[in-house]
Amino acid sequence: MSNLYDAFISYGRKDSKTFAQKLQARLDAEGFKVWFDFNDIPLAVDFQNQIDDGIEKAHNFLFIIAPHSVNSLYCLKEIELAIKHNKRIIPLLHVMEISQETWQNRNPKGTAAEWEAYKAKGLQESYQNMHPTIRRLNWVYFQEGINDFEKSLADLIAVLKSHRDYVGQQTKLLVKALEWERHQKQTSYLLVGEDKQQAEAWLKRRFKDEQAPCTPTDLHCEYITESIKNGNNLMTQVFLAYAEEDQETMEQIRRSLMRQGIAVWTNTTDIQTGEEFQEAIDLGIEKADNFVYLLSPDALKSRYCQQELGVALSLNKRIIPLLVRETDPMQVPSVLRSLHYIDLTDNQTEQNYQLDTRELLRILNQEAAYYNEHKILLVKALKWARQEKNPSILLRGYNLRSAETWLKVAQTRRKHRPTPLQEEFIAQSLRQPPLESLDVFISYSRADADLARKLNDSLQMQGKTTWFDQESIASGTNFQQEIFQGIRACDNFLFILSPRAVNSPYCKDEVEYAASLNKRFVTVLHQEVNTGDLHPELAKVQWIDFNQHQRDFHANFNQLVRTLDTDREYLQRHTKWLQQALEWEQKNKSDDLLLRGSELIVAKEWLQETSEQQKQPGVTPLQKAFIEVSQRLFEEEKRQQEKMVRSQEQLAQQKKIAKLQKYFLVTVSAALVVTIASTVVAVVSAIRARNAQQIAIASQLAAKSERLRETSGQFYVASGLLAVESANILVEQKRNSLETDLALRNSLKWRSKSSKPLNHDGPVNAISFSRDNRWVATASDDNTARIWDAQAGAQITRLNHDGPVNAVSFSRDNRWVATASDDNTARIWDAQTGAQIARLQHFRQFRSPVNAVSFSRDNRWVATASDYRAWIWDAQTGVRIALLNHSGPVNAVSFSRDNRWVATA
Repeated sequence: MSNLYDAFISYGRKDSKTFAQKLQARLDAEGFKVWFDFNDIPLAVDFQNQIDDGIEKAHNFLFIIAPHSVNSLYCLKEIELAIKHNKRIIPLLHVMEISQETWQNRNPKGTAAEWEAYKAKGLQESYQNMHPTIRRLNWVYFQEGINDFEKSLADLIAVLKSHRDYVGQQTKLLVKALEWERHQKQTSYLLVGEDKQQAEAWLKRRFKDEQAPCTPTDLHCEYITESIKNGNNLMTQVFLAYAEEDQETMEQIRRSLMRQGIAVWTNTTDIQTGEEFQEAIDLGIEKADNFVYLLSPDALKSRYCQQELGVALSLNKRIIPLLVRETDPMQVPSVLRSLHYIDLTDNQTEQNYQLDTRELLRILNQEAAYYNEHKILLVKALKWARQEKNPSILLRGYNLRSAETWLKVAQTRRKHRPTPLQEEFIAQSLRQPPLESLDVFISYSRADADLARKLNDSLQMQGKTTWFDQESIASGTNFQQEIFQGIRACDNFLFILSPRAVNSPYCKDEVEYAASLNKRFVTVLHQEVNTGDLHPELAKVQWIDFNQHQRDFHANFNQLVRTLDTDREYLQRHTKWLQQALEWEQKNKSDDLLLRGSELIVAKEWLQETSEQQKQPGVTPLQKAFIEVSQRLFEEEKRQQEKMVRSQEQLAQQKKIAKLQKYFLVTVSAALVVTIASTVVAVVSAIRARNAQQIAIASQLAAKSERLRETSGQFYVASGLLAVESANILVEQKRNSLETDLALRNSLKWRSKSSKPLNHDGPVNAISFSRDNRWVATASDDNTARIWDAQAGAQITRLNHDGPVNAVSFSRDNRWVATASDDNTARIWDAQTGAQIARLQHFRQFRSPVNAVSFSRDNRWVATASDYRAWIWDAQTGVRIALLNHSGPVNAVSFSRDNRWVATA
């Protein structure tokens, strides 16, 4: 503010005019800007208004002590205004007393009697009628002929320079607060952004070892705390509940709290004209950290106080009772009787009251962060519920992670626990599918916060997902980093046009970053702007004028929604490929982050459509490079996969031959060579036979298996397996019959044997045998899967995850085992050594537990099931092949026998 002054000079003309002129000239020469009525009152204007304005805008009030000034009604008004504004007052003693000779020169016709009467009133000297405030302050002595003017001037300059920033801030804030008050306390005049933060720090500053040069007025405190409230979406730290008879006490407590920078809700200040009374009160309680209850007989009788208390209890608010008048304890509700309260009834002095105030502040500061988070999550949950559980209001990203952590702590508390609605809201937020983009980023000046909030709420009610800094930035985070991340994630960049916004350096940074990402700009005209001030990117866009239709919000809002809905699918893909390309660039262009499968096909089509139709906003160079590199890698991987398929087919043929040989080796025995040979011949004959004789052979084989069991149990399993193999062939040839079924049942009467427990350190979630029955794998909540010897029960290997393991599955060739875990990964391991072959990473930025895992029949692929997604991967390399979308958690996945299809549940 360039129209502020370092000092205002108040003086009496008869005694100090010449001195005042000299002082003003010397201070000007020293670089101080001084308000002096000889220079600063224009002609033909209201004299008193000009003087009042000068005092308001001056950092220091210099009062020249002399008999005339002390006894002047004009000077008295100036002193009282300076005191009202809590100005730093610096008294300068110029004349302590005038002589009779001086009086006579001023009053040539004056008589001795008149002089005596003049003296009797104390008009000839400075002390008798001096204002008490001036009397108790230290003076700077400028008495002519007594004090050294230069030394006194140096002392005065030293005072003016001391705490100059603090005193100057007091003046700046006073001028703004008065402007706010004169404009009926309109929101647009409140402090925002950095100004608000600086004002809050100024208000909370304390001078420990010295007296403060000046103090905030009640208006300062109210202005700053109302700015804080407005910046926090009308949330407060304290709701004051009281009976009408206790209003004076309430006002005293409110002023004391505001002086400490605490935002307070009361029914006298926070219910807007035309607002429904009870609804406004309920909302005030919801948006407050603490419910401070002024306890008195009248409060206990008040229907409103009891309703307010009931609402606070239902929302699990912290309740702090203040006993303001003697009250019969038996009349106090039990919920209050059990609480510690602060007793204000024994206050005899101001010091007693200050002690009680400090006790209240101590309680408010205890666990303040917990109660603030409780309030924020409650307000969001209620908003979600009132809008029929609108998913666009659910928590995401940092806010969701923070809320999940808060909930775990909150559920262990004995008092002020989370409400069921908060728990449901957070749980539903965790279950929602991770969004690839948001609809709208709202950029605005804090002076336009009311419209920004209204737009945000209305867009969410329309099902639009928004990024709005009053809801999306957690305290203590890197402000600019969070803003830029929000811009990257949004399809549209909505800018509210006003003079403050177009000239804001913060808004300019947001515009330039959005332009660098080729975001679509949507502009809303709130207040008339100079088009010459518009950023070039904003000047390109046709704005939506919210001053049209007699400023009817809903009529103008409908036009905004239509604009946002235009080309919505294209914009969502623009954001999606942009975010993936940025992550790819930030992580050294890792191949793991490139597009594959169906995603790559869609991206290529989008890129071609953008080029052919010249879509806006256009493709960024980074997006184009990302898609083109993905295509080149896909072609290379495809060539490698085809080569691998040919190798695996050869390997599978070799394994098939080896498997047949293994059956023969297992059943070879010197004592039973002839029997086994006959059995093998029977099996081979059964395989080749295509008539009714197959059934007889299978039955004979089963009978022979039973006889073998009686004579030599160790060969029972081998012959049983041969019977099973024979039956499988019959089934595939569709030659099954009742006799075959009976033969199978007969051959599979396995002997029971005692089992050895396979122990984990937590619940076991899944179990799977290897195809050759040698091993069994288990998955547990103890963050491990384990492979055991199926017969001995001995542990073969231990497979570690960073979270509970939900599923386990062997590959068909028994070489690999796959596991699925809550740590957002599935992993493929060497079944024999436990070495990790591949890590299948699901979403890194979202909680996405993997629920199921399955190998294809040819071992080429692995399918995994997660929240809202199923994935198909290359089993050997871990490269993602395809992404399968669901609208809910995926719990199971399975390949068809010919490996052509995969089913998800």
